[in-house]
Amino acid sequence: MRASILEKILFIVFDGMANSLCFMLFFPKIEFSVFAVLIWFLMFLCTGLYRRWLLGSRTALVLHILKVVIVVYILALAALLGYNELSIQAFLSDAKHVTGYFFSVWFSVSVFRLLICKILRIFLNKGWGADCVLLLGCTDEAREYSRLFKDNPQLGKKIIGVVEENLGLVKTFDGLPILGTYSDLPNLIKKNNAQAIIIAHRSNSEKKINQILYWVAHLPVRIYLVPSLWECAKNFKTSDLPMLVHSKELQELFVMNLHPWQATIKRIMDITIAVFLLIITSPLLLLTAIAIKLDSKGSIFYKQQRVGLHSRQFTVYKFRSMRSDAEKDGPQWAKKNDSRVTRVGKIIRKFRIDEIPQLLCVLKGDMSMVGPRPERGVFIEKLRKTIPFYASRLKMKPGLTGWAQVRHHYDNDIEDVKIKLGYDIYYLSNASILLDIQILIRTIYVVLTGKGAQ
Repeated sequence: MRASILEKILFIVFDGMANSLCFMLFFPKIEFSVFAVLIWFLMFLCTGLYRRWLLGSRTALVLHILKVVIVVYILALAALLGYNELSIQAFLSDAKHVTGYFFSVWFSVSVFRLLICKILRIFLNKGWGADCVLLLGCTDEAREYSRLFKDNPQLGKKIIGVVEENLGLVKTFDGLPILGTYSDLPNLIKKNNAQAIIIAHRSNSEKKINQILYWVAHLPVRIYLVPSLWECAKNFKTSDLPMLVHSKELQELFVMNLHPWQATIKRIMDITIAVFLLIITSPLLLLTAIAIKLDSKGSIFYKQQRVGLHSRQFTVYKFRSMRSDAEKDGPQWAKKNDSRVTRVGKIIRKFRIDEIPQLLCVLKGDMSMVGPRPERGVFIEKLRKTIPFYASRLKMKPGLTGWAQVRHHYDNDIEDVKIKLGYDIYYLSNASILLDIQILIRTIYVVLTGKGAQ
């Protein structure tokens, strides 16, 4: 097990223990301790306290816990003050208990977490639990980073091998095995359970970067660039701050700027909105189902395999808007004034009613309310070869609606796909709760006006 995974498990377990003990110490009603633990868990989750802290500043961790505790403490005092039955004297008495409780929560959680980080760092120094990293290119820079990680195991990364553009007679590089070529990357990443790759090859052309990204952009792996290649990646989304490796920098590509607490809120929003929409549209769903059945032969719903986050396959559900034999000649994009679209299909496509059953995919977690449109595997394979870093869309969970969907119409050809990719990359670079809300509001306008639909 990787240290980063064990860190989260131990944080959750010992946070729960600390919070339970503190609650039972200051308050007699033990049955409410479970409720208190759940509240703390949600607060810690939403404020990023379950992201990776192992390799970060321990002072920053303690101060972050303190900041969260102070916010909850102020809310608790405000609630206590608003309790009308309490006299000033009773309020001051209870406030002492509350203050003691919150101080003990901060102290105990901080101590447990510092001990966990200390123990895990000892394991890392002994070579256990590090993230596996593949090094691309047999260069001097690659050798330098290889030795840095080897000499500093506390950094939590272990170079497990080298991948070269073309295999020669040499089988090792700086004591590391040469595992294969760039085209072998997908298999090598899965086989070795690699969590990151470092691109350090000789060529500084953007075309060469694109060739590498063709193989890895869709995989759940972090992609880093050495400083000498930063200039050729100026058109890519990179991290705001480079990762430091003992004063040596690495730039990460395709970073989603959604903070951990925002990711949690986004998921809560997804579930809440999906349930709400399914309830209020249930009469419309029933009428649509009847209309489809009366209008043309075939099933009411249309099921299809789509590719989601990190290339995971899932089943998408839609109301059938085309004839049941629409793809007798094989998969193809919908066209403007497509003859395969039924009479009812034209209406439900115009107002996006055909998309509503995808709310089930949102509830299952395969999709989000906001994200890039989920595409079929057969089209993704074609588009990856035609459009540079198209597969970077797979770094995000697909959405029922998205920046590309509200800014552009249905895909008619390859040019439409390129335009929409630009919008998807913009979303990847600027993802936030506020942008999601903006997109959802624009979606309402699109649905009510039929703008952009065929």
